[in-house]
Amino acid sequence: MGVLSLPTAGLSEQSLEAAIHKFLRRDAFEPSTRKAYARTLNTFAGVVGSQKLVATVTTENIEDVLESKWGSTAATTYNRHRAALLSFFRWCVDRGWVVVNPVKIVEARKVRRRSEDAKRERPISREMLNQLWALDVPVRDKLLWRMAYETWARAEEMLGLDVKDLDAGNREGQVNGKGGDVQTVWWATGTARFLPRVLGGRGSGPVFIASRAPLREMPLTDLDPTTGRARLSYRQAERGFSEAGLRIDPGGPAWTMHRLRHSGIAHAVEDGWNLASVRAKSRHSSLRSLEVYANPSAESIAAMTAALDPEARRR
Repeated sequence: MGVLSLPTAGLSEQSLEAAIHKFLRRDAFEPSTRKAYARTLNTFAGVVGSQKLVATVTTENIEDVLESKWGSTAATTYNRHRAALLSFFRWCVDRGWVVVNPVKIVEARKVRRRSEDAKRERPISREMLNQLWALDVPVRDKLLWRMAYETWARAEEMLGLDVKDLDAGNREGQVNGKGGDVQTVWWATGTARFLPRVLGGRGSGPVFIASRAPLREMPLTDLDPTTGRARLSYRQAERGFSEAGLRIDPGGPAWTMHRLRHSGIAHAVEDGWNLASVRAKSRHSSLRSLEVYANPSAESIAAMTAALDPEARRR
């Protein structure tokens, strides 16, 4: 691709640092958008130099930064950073600081369309789940994983649980669901078996706590008053589950806590529960939003095909 060098005579001598500051302070952005743009633009300025004049930025500069910083990322990620730079320099053109947008001729990467099957996150097989339950890991992790599979709760909902939110006798708890609504989740025997061992008689504080005391000050609502330990973080929980997945299925797709939710829903559908009941337990707003989760395993589809075989002598 050719390099677009721009004439600079007569243009305002705005540095990247000053222009980025003016661009981001506008009221045109939502907070999340402003943060995303700031990360991209500050990274770009850090590479080419924050005092470089915006009028002297070339297409080659843009291509070099995009390739060095985001060249190995997914096409959608690469395109998102390109779009942020494109928007910024378009604004600079409108202000008269740049003649032509240097990002304009940088091609966006082609996003490959995935098949409908590829879009669906495959559930963890029951055989692998049995291996997961049998792993020699801390009982806290066993409880978290069983609760995710049995309640179909989201990871952040479970990690936000306090002891006072639980009704162990009725095997139910109150979580802060999407939108901040308090919602009920129910668990089964696996969770009920591990819960007393994890709580250890604690009557307040977070249900899931870290293995060590925090190294910095934490909000009191995230501290266990008995042990002084902090609420288990999402990152710690995901890392522990990912490591378990590598032990059981090293060559397979990444294991995330969300896959346990997927698996619980998919297995219920395989077992014949109607979608109305599954929707109620999963707390989805509509049956349509449930479709991607109600994703039978390959083994289940094979078994169904065999059962529907008109030539089969025994059903």
